[in-house]
Amino acid sequence: MTDAVEGKIATDRAGRRKAEKRERLLAAARKLFILRGYHETRPQDIAREADVAHGTFYSHFHDKREIFMAFASEAQEDLHDFVLGRIPKVNSFEEYIHFALTAIQEFAEQNPGLLRSALVDTKLFDPTDSTAKVVRSRFAAGFIKILMISKDNEELYDDVDPELMGHAMMGLIQSSAPQAYRMGKSREEFVKLLATFLIRAMVKNPKSV
Repeated sequence: MTDAVEGKIATDRAGRRKAEKRERLLAAARKLFILRGYHETRPQDIAREADVAHGTFYSHFHDKREIFMAFASEAQEDLHDFVLGRIPKVNSFEEYIHFALTAIQEFAEQNPGLLRSALVDTKLFDPTDSTAKVVRSRFAAGFIKILMISKDNEELYDDVDPELMGHAMMGLIQSSAPQAYRMGKSREEFVKLLATFLIRAMVKNPKSV
């Protein structure tokens, strides 16, 4: 085996070990941010949970804020993919909101504590962040699109602003879905309560309420 080949193998191994440690740190951060929250989680806690040296944390992330940003962006992608795969093609806001809320609550049930992080606006932690804006805008775009279609079909009140309400729904779901889970509301109860509220607020002649 030549020195060049041996060097490449050693480099590949080092790269794999570094990637593995980063994944362990992210997994540990995910667990601790959900259990303790952002402010009660320290870099040394994450390193300890990941079973790596404290200094290893700083070879992968500049500070706690950076690893939280990575965690939140990953959570947002997970939520987006999960919900998108569970909404069929519909043109009615009433139909869409039931499918969307059911999928979001299913995600919350399967991933306790993760929903709030998935919907958090990470610009609160880093005003320069653009990743979360892209993900959140893409997620809100589903709401905005169906609201626009429904408004064109005269399903909604004339003064409904699809773009504003699409983003407003993000905040409403962010606060109400985790709270419903903590209160012990069933998926069906949560979907019915929130869907009824949104439909009554925006739909002229609702069929399901």
